[in-house]
Amino acid sequence: MTSPYRFRPCHRLHAGPEYDRVYRQGKRAGDGLFAVNALLNPLGHARLGMSVSYRTVGNAVCRNRIRRMIREMFRVRQATLPPLDFVVTSRPGARNAERPVMLTSLERLFAEATRKAVMAPTPQTPPAPPAPQH
Repeated sequence: MTSPYRFRPCHRLHAGPEYDRVYRQGKRAGDGLFAVNALLNPLGHARLGMSVSYRTVGNAVCRNRIRRMIREMFRVRQATLPPLDFVVTSRPGARNAERPVMLTSLERLFAEATRKAVMAPTPQTPPAPPAPQH
């Protein structure tokens, strides 16, 4: 029996085009610590991508600490999330923030991005014109 809390490869964004699609078409929520982009996907489960850069948070120790925290927060909540692709981007404020502050920020941003992405109108194709009557 597999745990619903595993963070498997199918729950990750892997390729650049997947990230680009979420950045271009997704809904965004942000604060001084993180930005979260979310976009509906057809897979039936949530997926996570991260962008934690040296320029925003510093050395590898700090980047990896932030990545582990983001993954853990997603892992324990993934069963309750709708089928969305999430991309979490770090901001400079995350460098020195305490863990409880970061977790609170991420929970709020995930909820806000989810609400925006789920409530967003989907592009509708206009109905086809009626066929001419003879």
